[in-house]
Amino acid sequence: PLLFAPLMALIYTRLGIEAFLLFALILVTASLITRHLAFTSRRLARRVKELDSLRAVGQALSASLDTRTTLAAIYDQVVKLMPAHSFYVALYEAETDEVSFPLAIEDGAPVEWRPRRAGNGLTEHVLRTRAPLLIRENVDTAVQALGLDSIGEPSLCWLGVPLLAGPDPLGVIAIQSHASAETYDASHQEILVTIAAQAAVAIENARLYGRTDEALARRVQELGSILRTTRDGILLLDLDFGVVAANPALAGLLGVAQAELPGKALLDPWPGQAGSLAGLIGYTAAGLAADCANLAQGHDTACKQTVALTGPGERHVERTLTPVHDREGAVSGWLVTLRDVTEEIEHAQLQEDMMRMLVHDLRSPLTVIKGSLDLMGLVHAGGDNEKFQMLLDMARRNDDQLLRMVGDLLDISRLEDGQQPVRPEALDVRVLLEETVAGFGPLFASAQLDVETAVEPDLPTLHADRHLVERVLGNLLNNAIKFTPDGGAIHVWARPDLDQGAGGILIGVTDSGPGIPAEEQARLFQKFHRVDTVQGRWTGTGLGLSFCKLAVEAHGGRIWVESEVGQGSTFVVALPSATG
Repeated sequence: PLLFAPLMALIYTRLGIEAFLLFALILVTASLITRHLAFTSRRLARRVKELDSLRAVGQALSASLDTRTTLAAIYDQVVKLMPAHSFYVALYEAETDEVSFPLAIEDGAPVEWRPRRAGNGLTEHVLRTRAPLLIRENVDTAVQALGLDSIGEPSLCWLGVPLLAGPDPLGVIAIQSHASAETYDASHQEILVTIAAQAAVAIENARLYGRTDEALARRVQELGSILRTTRDGILLLDLDFGVVAANPALAGLLGVAQAELPGKALLDPWPGQAGSLAGLIGYTAAGLAADCANLAQGHDTACKQTVALTGPGERHVERTLTPVHDREGAVSGWLVTLRDVTEEIEHAQLQEDMMRMLVHDLRSPLTVIKGSLDLMGLVHAGGDNEKFQMLLDMARRNDDQLLRMVGDLLDISRLEDGQQPVRPEALDVRVLLEETVAGFGPLFASAQLDVETAVEPDLPTLHADRHLVERVLGNLLNNAIKFTPDGGAIHVWARPDLDQGAGGILIGVTDSGPGIPAEEQARLFQKFHRVDTVQGRWTGTGLGLSFCKLAVEAHGGRIWVESEVGQGSTFVVALPSATG
C-alpha cells in the first residue's frame, strides 16, 4: 500500500475521481487474482506432495510381505503429510475378539502396547462402524456423546480410519494430538483414508503370506517327521532317475550315508560298490525302464516285488515303485518305497516249520493208536488178555498225549487272546506241591530219580487258579523228568519272594540235567521251540513252557530259567499270595 500511495494521490489530483476509482478497482482485482493464484499453487504443491507420498506408500507396501515392515512404511509417509507424533495401528482378530497394536508411536518414538480384549473405545467404534471418525476438539465430550469408554491418555484431537479388506475390518489407523485441538481437518482424513485403503490390501496380503508360510513350514516339518520316523525306506526320483529325497530308513537299509543320496543318479556307478544305486535296491537298468514304461502307460498303479538286499546284513524288502503326478496328471517323478519284510518271511517260515513239526508230532501218537487197535483185534482173537491189556494201555497213553497236545494248543490260543478265564482261590502251597509231585511218582520211580520237596515254614497262602497252576507245575516236572538222567535228582521248593516282601511266593523246580545253553534260554518260552542240542527221554511238542509263561502272566506273575551247561536247570515261578 505504501508503494501505491503517492501514485494514487497523483492520479486523484491530476485525473480526477473517475480515474482514481478505476485504478483502485484494477488494483483490487489484480490483488484478488494474485491471492487466488498463490492459494491454488500452494494447494497444488500439497497435492503433489500427497500424491508423491501415496506413490511412495504403494511402492513400500508392494516391496514387502512382512507386516511390521509394511506398518513402518505407512508411518514414514504419514508423518511427512501431517502431524503424527502420536500414531498407532490396531489390528483386530475376530476369532479371539482381541485388538493388538503391532505399531505405536509416541513423540516420534516406538512404544509397546499390550493386546487387549475388544472393548468400547474409539478404536472399537471405528471397527464397528467401518467409517472414519474425526474429532477436532473436545474429544472427551465427543466420547461421552457416542456412549464410548475413555481408554488411554486423553487427547485434544483424534482421527481414525478403518482398514477394510472386503466387508470385514482388519483394524484401524489412528493419529491423535495431546498438545492442541483442531490439529487435523477433512483433508487429513481424506489422505489417511486413501493410505488406509492401500495399507489394508498390503496387511491382508502379509497376513495371508504369513499364514501360508506358517502352514507350509508346518507341513514341511510334518513331512520331515514322517520321513524320519517311518520304518519304510522312501526314495523320491525325478524323471531322469536322479535322487530328489531319501529318508534315514532307506539309507539304513542300503547301508549308505543319507547325505550322499540327494543329487545322485540311480543308474550311475555308486562309490565303493560294484554296481549302481539301482542295484542296491534290486533293480537292473532294463528292469527299471520296463517298470516305469508300464506305469507311465497306465497299465498298473504300482509295481511290487519282494527282493533281497545285500546291505548291512541280508534283508528281504517289499519294493514298490509308483509314479508321481503333477496337477495336470502328467508323470513328474517316481517314488520307491522299501518295506522290510524280513521278520514276516522268517515268521512265515517258522509257521511252516511249526506246522510240519506239529503234523509230525500228531502223527506219531495217531500211528501208535492205530497200530495198537489193529494188534488188539488180532490179540483178542487169539485170547491173549495180558497182551490185549498192554496194547490197550499203550493206546490210552498215546490218546492222552494227543489230547494234551490239542488241549495245550487251545489253551495257549485262549490265553493269548485273553479269553481263558482265571479263577483265583486261596491255595496251600505245601499241599499243592506235594499232591502234584505225588502224581508223578511212577515216572520218578521208573527213572530212579531222587525227588525232594521243600517248603519254607510260615509261607503265605497262594492266590491263584488251581487248575492252571497244577498244569504249570506238571509241565515243569515233566520237563525235569525228561532231561534228568537216571539216578539224578529233582528238587521242588517254595519260599517267599523277597523282592515283593510279603506280597509274593517263589516256586521252583531244579533238576540235575545237562543244562540249557545261554543262547537258547531267551527263546525257551516261545511256541514250538525245542532245544535240539539237548536230548531227553522223549520228544516234546514245544508247547509246555509256552503255556507256562502265558498262564503265569495271566496271574500277574513271572517265570524264568536259571541254567548253566552241565550244571542243571532251575525254573522259577513268581506268583502273588493271598495277602498280596
